[in-house]
Amino acid sequence: MNNQDTPFWINAFLEEASKKVECQIYEREIAVNGYFSVTSGPHTAKIYKAELAMVLTSPALTGEHTDLKSLTELNSQEYLKTYIEAFTEGEGYFEDNFKASPEVLYGANQKQYIQDLQNNYFHIQHHPGKKGWSCVKHSCPCLLTHKDVKTLGYYSGLVSKVDELVERHPQLFATFNECSGDESPGNTESHRTDLRQKIEKHFAFFSGQCPRKHKTILSDDDFKKLIDWTVLYYSNDFQPPQISQPIRTFNTNKTYVQLAFKYLFKELHPQSTYPDSLFDFYKSAFHNFSGDKKPSFIGVKNNDEVKHLMKID
Repeated sequence: MNNQDTPFWINAFLEEASKKVECQIYEREIAVNGYFSVTSGPHTAKIYKAELAMVLTSPALTGEHTDLKSLTELNSQEYLKTYIEAFTEGEGYFEDNFKASPEVLYGANQKQYIQDLQNNYFHIQHHPGKKGWSCVKHSCPCLLTHKDVKTLGYYSGLVSKVDELVERHPQLFATFNECSGDESPGNTESHRTDLRQKIEKHFAFFSGQCPRKHKTILSDDDFKKLIDWTVLYYSNDFQPPQISQPIRTFNTNKTYVQLAFKYLFKELHPQSTYPDSLFDFYKSAFHNFSGDKKPSFIGVKNNDEVKHLMKID
């Protein structure tokens, strides 16, 4: 990526590109195969939108400098290189964090694994204004930067790995692409009830005495608020609830609270990485933690005593 990532408006280029024969060829190939394949050096990547393919392959790419308001010839190969490097990085991230063994795919955690993939693929807001990794199938920037191209390439690499997994196991993932946020009211209510029961089970120790301070950790009112907020957080694609009156009094160590938030997430979504919003939720729920820095939350050390308190094996 360029050290100076100058943004360029490419609206005019996209408007003209959409009329060209090449764009129609890309559209047909994407309709048939699901993607358009590009290569740079030893690496190959997939592009899911025809207009983006035009941007990354056209020898006549032009953009308007946001400050100078002048039309500039751009080197599409530089952006293509950024895209493919990020695509490869996204593939690697999936292999390191989401690749499942046959024991997971066909074992007791199968349902949870597929649900975690569905959430990441369709629902979780990984990038501002965009839900799910699969948003890249409908995305092409009007303001072109290497940063945005890198984001599209990275999530496209993740999408590619999921699509390959679905294709390799058609019976196992038969309903994967039917995943939708439009659940019936009965299903939604049932899911939320089950979720609340799980959260109450693992957070129950907050309503009891701290084994270190020998005081009740949270009042009844604060405990109920914490449960309600946590249910909302997990019901709304990891979006922190609006909290106007955070908890001010708690009688336990800060590390117990930090670990409780992290352990609960992994108990509910064992195959997912911690979203940034988990730290935001933790900070907003407790008044005393509003000034905390993320590294202290991420780096808190494991404590089996907290797992025991949370009834986690």
